[in-house]
Amino acid sequence: MKAAVYEGSHEITVKDVPEPEVGSTEVLVEPKYVGICGTDLSAWEYGMYEPGLIMGHEFSGEIVEIGKDVTSWDVGDRIVPNSLLPCGKCSFCKAQKFSICDDMQMVGITMNGGLAELVALPQEMLHRLPKTIDDKKGAFVEPLSIALHGFNRIDFKRGNSVLVLGTGPIGILSLHFAKLLGASVVYASEIRSARLEMARKAGADFIINPAKESLPLRIESLTEGVGVDVVVECTGVPGPSSEAFQLVKRGGTILILGISEEPVEVDFMRGVLNELSLKFSYLGYQEFPEAIRLLAEDLIDPIPMVTRVISLDRVVEDGFEALTRSDNQDVKVLVKI
Repeated sequence: MKAAVYEGSHEITVKDVPEPEVGSTEVLVEPKYVGICGTDLSAWEYGMYEPGLIMGHEFSGEIVEIGKDVTSWDVGDRIVPNSLLPCGKCSFCKAQKFSICDDMQMVGITMNGGLAELVALPQEMLHRLPKTIDDKKGAFVEPLSIALHGFNRIDFKRGNSVLVLGTGPIGILSLHFAKLLGASVVYASEIRSARLEMARKAGADFIINPAKESLPLRIESLTEGVGVDVVVECTGVPGPSSEAFQLVKRGGTILILGISEEPVEVDFMRGVLNELSLKFSYLGYQEFPEAIRLLAEDLIDPIPMVTRVISLDRVVEDGFEALTRSDNQDVKVLVKI
């Protein structure tokens, strides 16, 4: 079968590999659409994954074979895999903190993923897709779960004002969810014009390009010097992450969803004097059913974010190489298997 195999920094090869063997409690899945996310791009640039890995953790698929001890799934079932498979034994799992499990497995990150014609997955990792979610929309369950998990970690109240820093897929989904939760106003900051326009279409009340104007001064003007209740940091870039401390109001919250590979300067003086809450959030896990429900009921529509659909054969040139160029304007690229 054909698969995109990670070989190291800036090295992904689409090649023929043996079809996976299906264990007794596993199912064989035929991936349909696979999203390329910021974590994948970081691995491409910085060499974060183990060589030989088949990438892809945001995907929808269909079961084409089941192991002999699988009882809850059938051939033809449409699924999405969870972000992770927790060990269920460590102190974090026992405390229901699955996203920081000591010994988790992660599809497309620590185990083979969806950028392939076939992938074998443990049955307990799967979630069923209802008919109201097509294969393309199903690829957004995983990134939506990340936004939901982040908001579940903060004390968000209806009527809060929100500033989203970075309107890539996680930023746009966070924007959607903030509006759904009853945010009074949502501001969006982004330096890429196409992504900023996508934020406007997604319902942002005010859009700001910090490359063209001062973000702190604009937020100060719009909030009459008070700042916003919640800043959602989705850029994964040190500058905006550090600047969040100037943008949130006293007693407010900074939610960090973006992962920065470089150190970030943190204004502890401002944080202490203003009694700010700083929350970090990693993976969704328990949020998958809720993410599926929101998509199934069309309460959140991610499809306008899809700016390109590419083939597996072109995943390097039209995917990873294109998305890491500084002039790239894509919001979300999906790989059709």
